[in-house]
Amino acid sequence: MMNYINPSFSLFGLEIRWYAVCILLGVLLAVIAGVREGKKIGIPSDYIYTGVVIVLPCAILGARLWWDIFNADKIHSFIDVFAIWDGGLAIQGGVLAALLTIYIYCRVRKFSFYRILDVVAPGFLIGQICGRWGNFCNHELYGPVVKNVELFKSLLPSFITENMYITDRITTAYRHPTFLYESLLNLVGLILMLVARRKVKKLESGDLIGAYFIWYGIVRIPVELLRSHSGANEILMAGPIPMSILISVIFIICGIAFLVMKRFIGPRTNYYELMLQIKENKYDTILFDLDGTLLNTKDLIYRSFVHTFEHFRPDKILTDEELDSFFGPSLYQTFSKYSQNDEEIREMIDYYREYNVSMHDELVTAFPGAKSLIRTLARKGYKLGVVSSKKTDLVEHGLELFGMLDKIRIVIGEEDVKKNKPDPEGILRAMDVLQSKKALYVGDGVGDIEAGKNAKIDTIGVLYSDRKDKILAAEPTYTIHSLNEILTILVE
Repeated sequence: MMNYINPSFSLFGLEIRWYAVCILLGVLLAVIAGVREGKKIGIPSDYIYTGVVIVLPCAILGARLWWDIFNADKIHSFIDVFAIWDGGLAIQGGVLAALLTIYIYCRVRKFSFYRILDVVAPGFLIGQICGRWGNFCNHELYGPVVKNVELFKSLLPSFITENMYITDRITTAYRHPTFLYESLLNLVGLILMLVARRKVKKLESGDLIGAYFIWYGIVRIPVELLRSHSGANEILMAGPIPMSILISVIFIICGIAFLVMKRFIGPRTNYYELMLQIKENKYDTILFDLDGTLLNTKDLIYRSFVHTFEHFRPDKILTDEELDSFFGPSLYQTFSKYSQNDEEIREMIDYYREYNVSMHDELVTAFPGAKSLIRTLARKGYKLGVVSSKKTDLVEHGLELFGMLDKIRIVIGEEDVKKNKPDPEGILRAMDVLQSKKALYVGDGVGDIEAGKNAKIDTIGVLYSDRKDKILAAEPTYTIHSLNEILTILVE
């Protein structure tokens, strides 16, 4: 009788090991599940995708180094330290390395560590469920000899029983498939986690990782006890104690301690209430201001005003504070502060615009990520609009110049409204045309934030402008340091 499952197969002349396939399948399923759940609790999908790229190599390295520590006698060169192609990964090291990397990642991205762990904990179980089938293909991590072979064969499919007919240094016999026991028990744990996320109303964000540690420890102890009677020399030892059992006990203690302590230390967020909050925050429309939000027109606007005042008010020296105040209001509102003559005000506006248009393409740039954000939001089905105090044709020209106009469904300019910001007329008109149910307005000026509030919608204040303090004082619903952070707010 032979073990008929080969540990590897050939593809285009390359040897592919089933163990690697099982690990990658586990990662893929964990990512898919994580992205789906992440959207329900406010985790942008790009956070998860980027995190996987960073965390996975660190987890593999941690799993290998953990194995190296307890198998130092098998390391004969520097290459042997990392020779995972010869086998040798310890899941405990992988878990610990992954958690450390995730913690650092969350600190850098300034995102909730607990919330990330809410999708990571089930992902760990999914990875282990799949990964253990890689051990099955490798004919490893088995238990003692099966005493009742007939019962064994009657309970399990033949592809498992025959692959468990193993020849080792002691004997040739059917062995207990401890890989299967652990895989099935972890499947039970996964199901319990998934049910808890929907049914346990007192579940808090972060609780699942504590539950994972407890479940993992409980499952591994009996499995490792079975393996210890296999006769195979493949168990990491800490003196006379199997290292995996020792770590399992530590994991159980840490899991319980974590669940208790987190209720006294750190933020507490009810998982069910978090999902409801995210669901209520589903926006279908994103409206933008233009200057200072999507396009960096600061230099152009400064020069245009200076050019205009040099002509009409040559003795007037504009201060930085005055120049900053020109951002947001309409040109008529601005020049009305310096002239009571309506005809002169119109001349000043025309003079300003003539210069502004002539220098526009030379001096204007798009803020980093503006084009990609607009295209991403449009692809995801959001209704996009721009509400600006500039003339509509100038707004459209700027958007077209940087490849964004074709994704913007509506542009509201100065001549499209009777009252400019902070009056909400422009925003309300855009929402009406787009048939918006729930909208966000993104701007860089106090007038933008006030217009959004007057329209009774949520606002985003950008903090990459020179008016950061004024924006914060206006108390927008959200603030961002870069345009891509809007995806975080939208949970995309």
